[in-house]
Amino acid sequence: MKEVEAEMANTAEWERRPTQERQERTRLFHSQENIIRIDMELANEEVSMLEFSSEQITAPFLLPEMVERVASMLSYFLLQLVGPQRKSLTLKDPEKYEFRPKELLKQIVQIYVHLARGDTENIFPAAISKDGRSYNDQLFTAAADVLRRIGENGRIIQEFVELGAKAKVAASEAMDTEATLGEIPDEFLDPIQYTLMKDPVILPSSRVTIDRPVIQRHLLSDSTDPFNRSHLTADMLIPDTELKARIEEFIRSQELKRQGEGLSTQSSKETIQTKDGKMLID
Repeated sequence: MKEVEAEMANTAEWERRPTQERQERTRLFHSQENIIRIDMELANEEVSMLEFSSEQITAPFLLPEMVERVASMLSYFLLQLVGPQRKSLTLKDPEKYEFRPKELLKQIVQIYVHLARGDTENIFPAAISKDGRSYNDQLFTAAADVLRRIGENGRIIQEFVELGAKAKVAASEAMDTEATLGEIPDEFLDPIQYTLMKDPVILPSSRVTIDRPVIQRHLLSDSTDPFNRSHLTADMLIPDTELKARIEEFIRSQELKRQGEGLSTQSSKETIQTKDGKMLID
């Protein structure tokens, strides 16, 4: 779209092109215009509905099988609107296509804030930080700067910035946890996401053990066992209580081991002294 727009703007070069080529490019341009306009109308309606819904009923968006998917979607929007490639969305007359990036940004931020307000268990920041595709803590700073320039409500900006800070802390804590756990036994890892399972369940047909949130996300769009395509619903999942207990014990033992290593290191530092009583290591 931008390519054809730029070609037509260069009048001298455009007029030198063969008539048939200009006609074909013009038809392509108008066809793309109609597609973009329709897509933007639908997108604006859907984002507005999401903004309204997230304020009225936050619980469904924060379910274990939904929260990471929602967080990833919002992070992707944020990346496109304020990330390094945002200028690629620039059009000569964006209003003509009902593309209003500032309004979209305000709505996306409102959705973030609505979900944060309803997040009584504080799971949303961690879900945001887990998105390896689009999440970057600098996006929250960049978005807040834009919102201040366009006069967004100060309270909304503050709550959004606070959410970004929580997500950054969650990302740091996740890295610390990963370091603490070290090498995780394969039997404790989800077979699809390859992450440590927290609520393992057994699929009745294939007998594969998988993390509950992972299979529940799958079931939102496909009511089959992903390993043998047999019929599957959420109520058919079998809790693997024995494996869950072993995973929890593994986590506890690794945390205690890490704490013990920390105390041992601190003790060693305190006992390494020079002959005159000064510390060799600060």
